[in-house]
Order: sequence, then C-alpha cells, then structure tokens
Amino acid sequence: MSTILYNPIHTSKPPEPPDPPDSPTVMEEDTPQPSSFREILLNKSIIVNHTYQQLATAGDEGVDTSPGPIILSIEGKERIYLPWKNSIIVKLFGRKISYNYLKTKLTELWRPIEPLILIDLGCDLFIAKFNKIENANKVLHEGPWFVVGNFLSVRRWEPTFVPQEATDSHTAIWVRLPQLHTEFYNQKILEKIRRKLGRLLKIDTYTSAALQGR
Repeated sequence: MSTILYNPIHTSKPPEPPDPPDSPTVMEEDTPQPSSFREILLNKSIIVNHTYQQLATAGDEGVDTSPGPIILSIEGKERIYLPWKNSIIVKLFGRKISYNYLKTKLTELWRPIEPLILIDLGCDLFIAKFNKIENANKVLHEGPWFVVGNFLSVRRWEPTFVPQEATDSHTAIWVRLPQLHTEFYNQKILEKIRRKLGRLLKIDTYTSAALQGR
C-alpha cells in the first residue's frame, strides 16, 4: 500500500504563466512600391528630375544659376566644333531619295577610308561627318558628284548652320558647249568663256586635248 505525505504548511501557489510576446506590428510604407514597369519608369523619372533640380539650385562651383543667355568661351566653342571640322554639308538637287539609299550611294561614290556617318538635317540637307581630312578633301575637290544622275552640292560644315536659312551663293556646275568649233578648244578661249560664267575649276581632259568634238 502506497502512502503520500502531504504537508500543507510548505505548499505554495504555482507560478502564473508568462505573458505572451507582443504581436508584431506591421508598418505601412508611406509610398507604395510601384507594381508595373510604367510606374517604375515614372518614379525613376521623378527621382532623376529631383536630383537634377537639387544640383541646378545648389549653387555648387561650376554650376551657373544666374539668369540670362549661356555664354561660351572661345576655348569651349573650339572644343565643341573640333569633332565637326572635317564634315561636309551635302544636298541632292532635282530628286528626293531615302536616307539609306543616299548613304549607300555616297559610300560607293566616295569610297571613304572610314565608315560614313550621314546625318539628316531636314530641308533635303545632310551632314557627312568625317574624322579624317583626306575624306573631306576628296569630297570637296574631286567632284563634281552625281547621284542617280542628279547633281550633288557639297560645302564645308560651318558652325551654327541652320538648314531652314541655308542659301547657295556658289555651286559647281558642268558647262557644255554644243557644236563648239575644234579650233576654239583652246585654254585661253575657254578661260574667256569662263569669265562670263564664274571661276574655272576644271576642264574636261578630252576637251583640253581636243580629242572629242562633243
């Protein structure tokens, strides 16, 4: 027979269980995260513009915050113009062709020693951008040039060129003299004819040698 001794004097109240831990608090973000690609781009644009505004208004050294026109120094202009110094402005007369076709034809015609960079300026004007002066000299001095039977005007690139205001004060042209007597195929006679037209650039080889009568 088992006996259990029970002493009521030394008994104590069992400890109460500890309080449960605090429940986690969910903090709501002030700005919801963008959920679409469009929102991401818009938010990025806001951040970029905000950063730009901070830089523009910070007044840091080198940032011109004063009102009025932007003034470029002579050195600054030369640095900007330098990459364009060997460029040529061209215009095809009498016919409009696509940009890609014109670029292909000019590459075949000039055969530059570097890739041709052609820039559409509008108003049927284009810039042929060269880094090497050899290409620019070839285009300027070894013409005249014709693309699909139409005359191609070439001129040196000039700073602050505005296509809408461009005018042609000079152009190179071929002059044919139908049924000119062969005795007049003479350098002095041709130069006299030239004075009536403009500055003589070149005489066809067959004409100056009187090898062809047309």
